[in-house]
Amino acid sequence: MLVKTAGISEIFSSLQGEGTHLGEKHLFIRFEKCNIHCEYCDELDKPGTDLSIESVLSEVKKLEDEAGPHAFISLTGGEPLFYGSFLKSLCPELRKLNFKLYLETSGILWKPLSEVIQWMDVIAMDMKPASVTKEKNFYEEHRQFLKIARNHETFVKMVISKEIDAREFQELCAILCEADCRIPLILQPISEKNREGHDDPELMRLLSELQQIAGASLQNVRIVPRLHKILKIR
Repeated sequence: MLVKTAGISEIFSSLQGEGTHLGEKHLFIRFEKCNIHCEYCDELDKPGTDLSIESVLSEVKKLEDEAGPHAFISLTGGEPLFYGSFLKSLCPELRKLNFKLYLETSGILWKPLSEVIQWMDVIAMDMKPASVTKEKNFYEEHRQFLKIARNHETFVKMVISKEIDAREFQELCAILCEADCRIPLILQPISEKNREGHDDPELMRLLSELQQIAGASLQNVRIVPRLHKILKIR
């Protein structure tokens, strides 16, 4: 049965601040809940409102008229795939309006991905090192997720702190290479409460070392801080 409402915390227009589509104008639909709770997440407990498909489409059309054109509608969170049944109703309607869809996801919920991937143009997938998130490892979930995502435009983002475990990092890189060594890997310095990671020289040196390690097996490894935080925009 398709779900007709979902918890949405905000719908807004801004620049894409992360990944390989950095700087593009996106229309963001931010879903409220997530299936995990990474220690560094700055979206935890952001309250949402249950919105219908019609309400979301109405706001999307309004923002496109006022602030468009947008390169993509970015489904972000929280975790959009936590609302997989809702996406099965929403995504075809967005497609009818000629929007391209960009999915930002933790790269864990591979079963819901398999049910909505037909509508996705770009998959922005996280890989979650337990030493950084303080959650458990998701090696097998990431492996299954990549099997589904690798035939679409996909890139992987990994948030890095100075607590990163080197063996864990190498294992995640091996899982990515096993899927496709050409998939871009974005290394993102972790943010703290009052400081972005790119302002920490020691952390940036570590990212440079990890870039070299990952580059031994992966073809496209980049260090990319969060542009929207640098520009102080939403």
